[in-house]
Amino acid sequence: MVEPTDYAWIVPGRLAVAERPGRGGRLHRRELRTAELEWWRAQGVVAIVSGMRSRHCLGDYADMGFTVRWHPLRDPEQARDAIRELARDAHGLLDGGDGAVLVHCDRANEWLAAIDAALRLELGLVRTARTALRHAAADGLPVGSLATSIVARPTSAAA
Repeated sequence: MVEPTDYAWIVPGRLAVAERPGRGGRLHRRELRTAELEWWRAQGVVAIVSGMRSRHCLGDYADMGFTVRWHPLRDPEQARDAIRELARDAHGLLDGGDGAVLVHCDRANEWLAAIDAALRLELGLVRTARTALRHAAADGLPVGSLATSIVARPTSAAA
């Protein structure tokens, strides 16, 4: 078991966000992935929701007994709607089971900050996108124009 380095609990013991188990991109290592997944299991994680563009490792998660969901976030435009579906799915998994849920993308970057913020909004932990993004930043995630453009809710002219 190896504790991941880049993660944050949004709801302690129930909902976490992290970079992909085993590290992201070219730094990814199969042995590390297995060790980190064992650590997540020891923390009570029973389901994994992936926001990665590709289906990398989803079969391995399922083979290890995790419930797996995939909501690819491909580009900022597509992600504005897809991230809400990802957050609703994670919320449903929380409501439907006793275990914890891990939500990840490839790296701990602005994509993960947007996921963090979207989850907070979906769960009603915050009321505004701005507050949600502040919490994502407090979790150590970089928040810039990409995360803001994905999470920001359009306001009506009448508002």
